[in-house]
Amino acid sequence: MFFKVTKLLIAFVIARHILGWVYLMGFHKTPSNHWPGPCRAVSPVEHGAEDMVLTKSGLVIITSGIDITYRGDDTDPRITDAEGKLYAFDMTTPSGNATELKLEVDFDFSPHGISIWESDEGETRLFVINHRLEAEAVEIFKLSGTLGKPVVEHVKTIQDPLFTSMNDVLATGPDSFYVSNDGYLRFTMWRGLERLLNFFWGSIVHYDGEDARTVIGSLFEPNGMALSLDGNFVYASLPFYSCIGVYARDKETNGLTLLRKIVLGNIADNPWVHPITGDIWYGAVPIVYRTLAAFTDFDAAAPSMAVRVRSLSSEDRPFEEYKTYDVFLDNGHLMSTSSSAVAYGNHLLVGSVVQKLVYCEMKTETTISRDIY
Repeated sequence: MFFKVTKLLIAFVIARHILGWVYLMGFHKTPSNHWPGPCRAVSPVEHGAEDMVLTKSGLVIITSGIDITYRGDDTDPRITDAEGKLYAFDMTTPSGNATELKLEVDFDFSPHGISIWESDEGETRLFVINHRLEAEAVEIFKLSGTLGKPVVEHVKTIQDPLFTSMNDVLATGPDSFYVSNDGYLRFTMWRGLERLLNFFWGSIVHYDGEDARTVIGSLFEPNGMALSLDGNFVYASLPFYSCIGVYARDKETNGLTLLRKIVLGNIADNPWVHPITGDIWYGAVPIVYRTLAAFTDFDAAAPSMAVRVRSLSSEDRPFEEYKTYDVFLDNGHLMSTSSSAVAYGNHLLVGSVVQKLVYCEMKTETTISRDIY
């Protein structure tokens, strides 16, 4: 009797695991279109705008050309052969194109997550996840110049054994930051097994300018991160649970404590916090299996989505109650594999993992932030 019950329990656990993955893939979902206003693809970005940051002056810096094979994914060669780049887009004159930033570096560059630090003295630093072939790295750049002619200069490279398979970076100072490890293995077919078996080998690590330490361990593929306006909370995407974790941050130790989860009906990639309202905006994966297909075939169309989440709670208890807005939905014909979103007034940029960058002029009342910078 005991062995029969044990077998039934094992069968139940396996069936539950399989059904969970099937549901996550989104086979039951149908793509649709909903634009907040006129939208267009932004030239010359063709190979991704995986993550973005916004300066106080209205300049967006964009990472492009990520080699997603670091996760062991089966990938179209046109994606893996794309050159890693940084682009700039001026939100104050959104009718223009993006500008490629000149990088004078002597290392291979495969950019992923990006964060920004703007000091009171006027210095601006960019923190970029770089999937170097030999090891993971955070590259720190200095951003200078003007809106029309931005300039980046490489400052330093930070590497550490705790940087195992990084996804995003979140600056906490001119030389300090959090990173999210979305797993342990990289550039190997075994990474797929790590994901399939739900190994909790992900983590969030903080680097204080000298040393790195794990502040949250045993996570399953944590993704993008963002900081609340007061710096007291970190928002981390937990895509395989279709939620964003709200973590209380100890500013003295940089320790994190999970308070609650913002439950979503989609998979959030990179959250971004609006610098006036404190709302969370993010690029989302509405139908997972279509996105995975787009990674194996660059010409395949995967639906894209940008979402805004507004807290209805007090500042010291953010997102206990909240409301979500589906700001942008596309069935994959304008853009594919959405991953990031940034808003400036009624201007919206939506980025993708491996394909286009899209600009929209928001005219739908429920999606526009009326707070002007």
